[in-house]
Amino acid sequence: DIAGVISETVRGWDAAETTDKIETQVGRDLQFIRINGTVVGALAGLAIYTVATLIAAAVR
Repeated sequence: DIAGVISETVRGWDAAETTDKIETQVGRDLQFIRINGTVVGALAGLAIYTVATLIAAAVR
């Protein structure tokens, strides 16, 4: 059973070793995702602030 073999293999992995393997394989992609998340978050925050400021100015 393939699922059993995979489960046993993964169960035997050390957390630090597993993290190193994953970061080695997809590290650049993860960094790209982090950067994109930061940019999107900043733009969303700026948009929310701008809308809130415009609404506050219109109410006065």
